[in-house]
Amino acid sequence: MHAVNVALALVTAFPAHVVAAEPDPVAALRTLLARGAGATTEFYGQASTDISREVVRNGRRTFIGSGMALRGTGKVKLGRAGVLASEHVRHLSIGNRHLVVDEAAKDPYYAGLLPTVGTLRTISVGGRQYQLAPGKRSWVRVGRASGAAAAFGDQFVNVLEPATLRKLLSGKVKKTVSSWQKDHTTGRRQRIYNLTGTITLKELYRVSPSFREAAGSGAGLGTAEVTWTYMYDDRGWPYRVGWRFYAHPRPQVKGLGDDRILRGHFATQYRYWEKPMRITAPKARPGRGLETDDLADVLRAPKR
Repeated sequence: MHAVNVALALVTAFPAHVVAAEPDPVAALRTLLARGAGATTEFYGQASTDISREVVRNGRRTFIGSGMALRGTGKVKLGRAGVLASEHVRHLSIGNRHLVVDEAAKDPYYAGLLPTVGTLRTISVGGRQYQLAPGKRSWVRVGRASGAAAAFGDQFVNVLEPATLRKLLSGKVKKTVSSWQKDHTTGRRQRIYNLTGTITLKELYRVSPSFREAAGSGAGLGTAEVTWTYMYDDRGWPYRVGWRFYAHPRPQVKGLGDDRILRGHFATQYRYWEKPMRITAPKARPGRGLETDDLADVLRAPKR
C-alpha cells in the first residue's frame, strides 16, 4: 500500500500533460521596453488610388488604374518610453505611372508622391529625423521627430506602444493559435498567437502618439476604419502587425485622403528581439525633406 501511495503522489505532482501558460503580450512588451530591446523589420504594402482612365485595347474599351507597392527592411530600438530609434530602407514603385504624372499637374499629393519613387532611407534617433531621398547621395536632417517616426509612417498600427496595444486587445477580437513550428528565418521553434479586430482611425488617433505624428491634425479621418492583425509568439513578443482598408464594400465610407486611396494594406514583421540593436545618426546637413515621404501623408493631403 505504501508503494501505491508513493506512485499516486508522483502522478499528482507530475501530470502526464502540462499545458503551458498563455503569454501576456502587454506584459511581454513592457519587459522588452525595460530591457531596451531591438528588432529587425521587414515590411510590405500596396495601395490602390482613385485614378483611372478609359482606354481602347484590341478594339475594346476598358479602364486602367494606378497603385503603389511598398517593400523594405529596417530596425527598431526600444526604450522605457517607447520606440527610441528607428531606421527604414523603403522602395516604392507606382503602376501605370503616367496616370499619376497626369494627375500630379492638379493634385499636390500626387505631385509630392512622384519624387519618392525608388529607394528612400529614413532614420529617427535623438529626437531628429534624417532622410536620404531617392537618387540623392547625401543625408538631410529634416527636423525634430520621435524615435518612432521612421518606422510608423506607413505602419498605422504601432503595437510597440503599450496604450495602443491595450486598446486593440480591449475590443472585439478574433483569436487563433498555431501549432508549434519553426521560423524560416531565425530557426526558432515557436507558437504564434494571431489576433484580428477593427479600429476607426479616429480611435487610433486618440490613443497612439506615433499615429498622431504621422496623420497631422487628424481633421480628415472621417469614419474610416481599418482591420488590424497582430501576431505574437509564445513569449508574448511582437511577431507581425498589419492593417488593411477597403472603401468599396461600404460606399458610405470614404477612401483615405479625400478618396485618393480606396484600398490598401501594410504589414511589418519583427525578428531577433534577443539580439543587441544599435541605431546611429548619419552625417547630415540641415534641409527640407520630401513633401510626401510615407503612405500616411495621404491622411493629411489637401482637398482637391
